[in-house]
Amino acid sequence: MENKDKNIKEKSFNDSEKIRGGIYILTYILITFVILYTIANFISTNTNFYNENLQFRWNSILSYDDMFYARRIYNSDPNYSDNVSTIVKHPMISAVGQMFTSIEEKIFDNDASDHYFHIVVFQIIINAVGIFYLYKILRYQLELKNKWCFLLLTIYEMATVTILGTLLVESFIISGTLLIMSYYFLSRQKVISSIILGILVTGITITNSIAFALMTIFLIKDKKKIVKIGIFCIIGILLISLIVPYREYLYNNFFSAVDQNLDASVKNQDIITFFKMIFYNICASPIFYLKQIHTVQNGLDFVSFDLSSGKIIAITTIIFDIFLIYNIIKNIKNRYLNAAFSVLIYNVFLHVILKFGLYEGTIYGLHFLFTEIIILAFGFKNENDIIKRIFIYFAIILLCIQIKYNLNGMLNLLLLLKNWN
Repeated sequence: MENKDKNIKEKSFNDSEKIRGGIYILTYILITFVILYTIANFISTNTNFYNENLQFRWNSILSYDDMFYARRIYNSDPNYSDNVSTIVKHPMISAVGQMFTSIEEKIFDNDASDHYFHIVVFQIIINAVGIFYLYKILRYQLELKNKWCFLLLTIYEMATVTILGTLLVESFIISGTLLIMSYYFLSRQKVISSIILGILVTGITITNSIAFALMTIFLIKDKKKIVKIGIFCIIGILLISLIVPYREYLYNNFFSAVDQNLDASVKNQDIITFFKMIFYNICASPIFYLKQIHTVQNGLDFVSFDLSSGKIIAITTIIFDIFLIYNIIKNIKNRYLNAAFSVLIYNVFLHVILKFGLYEGTIYGLHFLFTEIIILAFGFKNENDIIKRIFIYFAIILLCIQIKYNLNGMLNLLLLLKNWN
């Protein structure tokens, strides 16, 4: 008897299947782009939220640093001394922002009236790239049928963090997309592409360098290639750090800024509130839009999530997590699953055990949501037809719940933004 390799093997899809799949995914991406662009255009033309003259600070909506990024990172001539914390955590994001703004100024003849909107359109394009590579993972590496690929892609797109991470200016849709691309190219054993992505992953969000390293260990078959990718990624990020114009801020503040994201509010919480924060911020709210709380502090509007939102969301989240745990146990020897699981457990360790940004845990969901989609996908490949159907029916129900709560939540958020001055 031949030994069965429990790792998923790539199937040799014929040209007609690939062309048909290409048409499907490009059509899906186009529809998604039009929907997101329409929402962004509505926000731009019917509210003041994308207007840089709006007087509110970053962290106003669910801790997204929207105006901070729009004004200080996406700037042709930023004041680096104001961006030290961001530079330390995101060594290359200021360079990306400056480059984008310089290109924008050339295209629009220095007219920055729609600056925020242009950044959001750029993020919608980045999101489209993420969809494309997540589809390739699900279809050609995990070998799911097209209809199940698009079901899982829609769950990913309907998630709170995907919608907000695309429509609000931040770095999460960029870093999330880079992680998806890294998973794809690492599993394809593409060394040069993986090295480039490893440098970009680290440069955009430095904590994700660990996630990239974990994926490399599980996905790359040749140990020599693992070492090569690691060495060249380290050399690459160090060389880039030598030439960025804000290198002295990066060098002088890197180690001193490590502990700044341990939230004092988390440290002082009682155990019940602490576990509620873990459940809703890390498990529930990245997927579902919870009940929003609008407050005004010192004349400034703030939006946060209610950490006791609805039994249906809580029950669905628990079942979702149980399904993930089942697939992890069932496929524990599969390197594709282990790569995704390692990134997920690393994020749990980072945000729950170390409490790194736990208070704003929702926004970090794009760093691990794609791994949950990949792990959930293994249920669609279960050899037992009954269990496979259970996974399919649950995914459909989960999507319906997302549609009910997330669309309603986004509508309420848009109505709120419409009334802001």
